[in-house]
Amino acid sequence: MPELDTISIRGFKSIAAIDDLKLGAINVLIGPNGAGKSNFLAVFALVRAVREQRLRDYVARAGGASRILHLGPKVTDAVRVRLLFGRPETSYEIELTPTDTDELRPDREIIRSGKGGGLSISPGSVRPEPWVGSLLRHQAGVDLRHGLDSWQTYHFHDTSPNAPMKVAAAIHDNGYLRPDGANLPAFLYLLRETHPAAYALIRSTVQLVAPFFDDFVLEPQRLNPDMIRLEWRHRNTDAYFDVSSLSDGTLRFIALATLFLQPETLRPSLILVDEPELGLHPYAITLLASLIRQASTATQVILATQSPVFLDHFTPEEVLVADLIDGRTQFTRLDPDHLADWLKDYSLGQLWEKNELGGRPGGA
Repeated sequence: MPELDTISIRGFKSIAAIDDLKLGAINVLIGPNGAGKSNFLAVFALVRAVREQRLRDYVARAGGASRILHLGPKVTDAVRVRLLFGRPETSYEIELTPTDTDELRPDREIIRSGKGGGLSISPGSVRPEPWVGSLLRHQAGVDLRHGLDSWQTYHFHDTSPNAPMKVAAAIHDNGYLRPDGANLPAFLYLLRETHPAAYALIRSTVQLVAPFFDDFVLEPQRLNPDMIRLEWRHRNTDAYFDVSSLSDGTLRFIALATLFLQPETLRPSLILVDEPELGLHPYAITLLASLIRQASTATQVILATQSPVFLDHFTPEEVLVADLIDGRTQFTRLDPDHLADWLKDYSLGQLWEKNELGGRPGGA
């Protein structure tokens, strides 16, 4: 599927209006807490919910339409999202308006192609389902549908004792790596059995961060062969341990390495990760950045970060600065020419800490 070239968002949470925001292969969002980085990532979850006909459930989980519309329905009459894909140029638009029952109702859905054709649908007063997302099921939307189906937003933050990554997974739950890593052992088992080169690369990469690690121990449970747990073997010993013996940072790195080193045929076409650097050692952050850059040759990546150390591994052209100005999220892509003199003496992370890039508490 062609890369997502631009995105326009209106009326979604703190994002009052963003028009034709240019996206590249790598996009790193920086900015203070509350500036709207997470809201930007959430737009993609909204689009996925539309595609999967889960709009009503998405709105309910978000707390109702009034919590989604920018400053509520008295200020904002609709949420509008437009996605433009390049070569061949194709766009997808959706407009959602609030109902009296605090739901969102689709008022318009449009697909346009670069060949001059297009499809649109406006349901009038019908309820959200089943028509919402119907154009993506039309023949004209096949490529878009397949692409949107593979978009994934990942959060590997939860490493508590009962975290999804630490409990047994269904061994056949291996179609894709789940957003919270809940099927990590099943997915690694699949890679070992069907993609040994990718599995070996993941293993050797984890060893760079955790020299004590020898290999994963991935076998169906004896008493319940439909389930599998993440276990591992210590180097220079026959002893093996379960996932609870790994540090939080090591477990997160294993999940991230699996995400970015899986075969291209399995990898999502667009990967979104919120704070991927969380809990990682600086060396692991450096290694992660290199994995991201390698994967970006075939997969578009959007990342949100609070880490100057992580930011140091990217170029100005890859950075989008989020600021909250008068209650509205605004994004600005860094200008490398403007920063050329600064970058002779400082890294991007240092400039961010010096408040020369914007995206710090207190405004731009």
